[in-house]
Amino acid sequence: MSTHKKYNVVVLPEAQRDIREIVLYIARELAAPQAALDLEDDFAKEIRSLANMPERIRIVDEEPWRESEVRKIRVKNYYIYFVIDEDEAAVKILAVIYVGRDQ
Repeated sequence: MSTHKKYNVVVLPEAQRDIREIVLYIARELAAPQAALDLEDDFAKEIRSLANMPERIRIVDEEPWRESEVRKIRVKNYYIYFVIDEDEAAVKILAVIYVGRDQ
């Protein structure tokens, strides 16, 4: 049986702010508090899943992110951008951005 390395997942302050702003926008501006909570749960679940085998997510094709080995996963209408720091055995969540926005 193969053992997989377990990564510490770190949500950087900018990404924490992104998530907070998205959730507040949906709850207040769109008047959909339950949808906001559901999305926040979905973000948390996907982010937690990156503790195991984050390398399963491929590196983005676009520069300058490709050179920095930035990866992204999609959660509903949002991309969660992250990098894997092998030295620290950590996954660092960089940003959460609406897919319709210019990346």
